[in-house]
Amino acid sequence: MSGVPALGFISMQFVRNAGELLVIHRRLTAYAVKHDLQLTKVYIEQLGPPTAVFDLLGSLMESEGQPLVVPTLHHLALLGNPAEIRDHLRQSSHDVLIANKPAERTC
Repeated sequence: MSGVPALGFISMQFVRNAGELLVIHRRLTAYAVKHDLQLTKVYIEQLGPPTAVFDLLGSLMESEGQPLVVPTLHHLALLGNPAEIRDHLRQSSHDVLIANKPAERTC
């Protein structure tokens, strides 16, 4: 498997069950492959006190511009305003890629 190393992040706050988690994980992986990325690790934040999100931030800080793939921006809400978190990460050379693009309005 080739491609630029990337990290993934999923918050269980926005996932209903283990089956949906599996689908989301597969979607992140497929998105990464399509964009020539290799997910080296996917952090999954369980319900309760946040821990995985801080491990993710530590990994991002140790890397040099490693991209982050998330299902939607909502998954970054544990850290504050998701759009502001995305912008801050981008300013720190970490591209934030959203695997599930919202549907466009038809009317």
